[in-house]
Amino acid sequence: MTSAPAELLGALAAAPAPSIETRLRQIRAWLETGDPAAALEALARLEGERPDDWRVVWYRGVAALVTGDDEGAALAFDAIYDAFPGEIAPKLALGLCAEVLGQLDNAAEYYRLVWSTDPSYVSAAFGLARVQLATGDRRSAVRTLESVPESSIHYTAARVAAVRARLRQRTATASDVPFLEDLTAAAAQVEALDAYGLDPARREQLSAEVLGCALDWVLSGGQGSAPPAAGGRTLLGSGLDERGLRFGLERSYRTLARLARGGEERIDLVERANRYRPRTWV
Repeated sequence: MTSAPAELLGALAAAPAPSIETRLRQIRAWLETGDPAAALEALARLEGERPDDWRVVWYRGVAALVTGDDEGAALAFDAIYDAFPGEIAPKLALGLCAEVLGQLDNAAEYYRLVWSTDPSYVSAAFGLARVQLATGDRRSAVRTLESVPESSIHYTAARVAAVRARLRQRTATASDVPFLEDLTAAAAQVEALDAYGLDPARREQLSAEVLGCALDWVLSGGQGSAPPAAGGRTLLGSGLDERGLRFGLERSYRTLARLARGGEERIDLVERANRYRPRTWV
């Protein structure tokens, strides 16, 4: 049976004797195809028939999340948690509800509990890192993302997120001396990811992000506040000065232009490369 929601709906409608399981699958498929009205109507009928079935309560929470009723979702998942306090899924769902409701301390508690209990739930690590970043705890967010084990299929995604967590939403200033450490660590991580099958386009995009942040830092006067050894350092093969970083950015954007699928995207990337090209006398 196909898993595509639209085709699945057709197959389920043709089922000779609809069961609770097939009806719940229909509700999920309607939610996935962007038809919450049909899902809510079917869910209301099911709730009338089986108000105490935990699966119906669970889908009530899922439907509430999809339709933006975050408080209603939290109530549904809380009921599941009360009924099954040892289960992981309701804790993860409550973490998400707390996050979208702005209850970041509660969200972190749920995500941390899930991640420490069962590391196979990598979404808990991503959720915890999001909350830590939202509260300004960048170091903890990076540690959380880097705690995803190498054996996980999400290892590469977690390391990419860790690189971005070091640099995103950070204003480069001369006084931010630790920024150099984060730039160096981010660059090393980008290079290390080559061994894990990071595709060329994402590799160059990450490189451009790291080099762009480094250029902002240098232009802010950060190079002058760095340790003496910084003067001879390189970052992703580029000198850690304005000229070297501009050459590096030009190279990355030209590589991205070659990898681009569409003409407009390619033109935009070439124009970016030209903007970063350092001025020369020849």
